[in-house]
Amino acid sequence: MTPTAPASTPGLTAPLPETETKAILDRFYRDGCVLVPGVLGAEECAKLRAITDEIAKTDPSFVIREPEEKHIAFVELFIREPILSLVRQILGPAARFCAQNVIRNQPGQSISHWHVDDIVEYPLPPDVPRWPAPLPLPWLSVQVALSDILTLEDGPTEIVPGSQLSGRDSPKENPVFEGRGAEPILCRAGDIYLFNHQVWHRGRPNTGKRTRYLMQLQYGRGDNPAWRMKGAVRTPGLERILAGADPKLVEFMYAEPKYR
Repeated sequence: MTPTAPASTPGLTAPLPETETKAILDRFYRDGCVLVPGVLGAEECAKLRAITDEIAKTDPSFVIREPEEKHIAFVELFIREPILSLVRQILGPAARFCAQNVIRNQPGQSISHWHVDDIVEYPLPPDVPRWPAPLPLPWLSVQVALSDILTLEDGPTEIVPGSQLSGRDSPKENPVFEGRGAEPILCRAGDIYLFNHQVWHRGRPNTGKRTRYLMQLQYGRGDNPAWRMKGAVRTPGLERILAGADPKLVEFMYAEPKYR
């Protein structure tokens, strides 16, 4: 996946046209990942990087967990368009908060082993080579690039396209699925990519000179009692952040699962 032109606009704030949405979803279901350019503007990305750096003064971990309890600017992205409408096309109208992280990996840091997130959710026996069609997703990630990730040295996410249909965990080295090997997701600050956590993936080692900033917005279906679909826990930190927030955001974070 190749990077877009540098961001020169404030970003996007409305659902995408139907034809564009369809093309994005078709690519997502085929490859397990799709890049959507220019969703956040340059100033937004700079602000979020600055907040992340401030948090890192007391939390030096390169994966900053529960950023939703640290600043409202992180939480507001969950209902930002066109992100939310794209997610609802995949997970349904009850989609809600699942989790959030900010990856701030400096040179030399990465999660570089090949894997799928959590477990293989739809395993297949050895004699069945793949699933014939896209599978239901209980949750998904939207990765938000907060810095330019333009070269292999910047430590981009790498995926094996289509491998979310393999029904297997990733080989630990040189994974290939149906003739396609690892492909980097090169992008600019403000681009997002919708990401099926069952696709074989890793973070390529950051061997460059720049810190890589990548936010993960994780959404659950909201129609199941499993932990990834229950919404946010009412912690004191999150209660503080959401005090006086947009009621739509509070509903998104806390609403009870809607069973089907």
